[in-house]
Amino acid sequence: MLKKILAVFFITMIFPALAVAGMAGKAAPNFTLSSLDGKVLSLDKLKGTVVFLDFWASWCPPCKKEMPEIVRLAKKFNASDLSVVAVSVDKKKEHASGFMSTVPGAAGALTVLHDPEASVVAAYMAQAMPTSFIIDRSGVIRFVHFGYREEDPDEWVKEIESLLKGK
Repeated sequence: MLKKILAVFFITMIFPALAVAGMAGKAAPNFTLSSLDGKVLSLDKLKGTVVFLDFWASWCPPCKKEMPEIVRLAKKFNASDLSVVAVSVDKKKEHASGFMSTVPGAAGALTVLHDPEASVVAAYMAQAMPTSFIIDRSGVIRFVHFGYREEDPDEWVKEIESLLKGK
């Protein structure tokens, strides 16, 4: 019986991850959201740059560890080469903005969008927080990262650099 329970658990955990990973090589779903400061951004307006797209929430411990690394990533590259977009799924915008105000250097380094209905998260099938997508200049998802691991920032840089070399 325990084997059956573990098998069902494993299957329900692995298939969603495989579905999201299966998005690599596919066009990134377009979306339009408002930023925390009220500006509207559509993903298709970022074509021509590599996009680092991260889904996060202020209540998520790995997201809190990851966000300073995302700020460092944004500062490492020229904004004309890399657009860093962090999409908050917090229900209340003030939770997202309150958290972002505690992240050193975040202001102006990245674009923070608000998806309170989690409609964009659903389009990307991101079922874990955080989940990051690296999208090439033509709008195709090339890399997907689930959760946050300490080695992720080095991987992000390598992956982004590989896409920038293909200018």
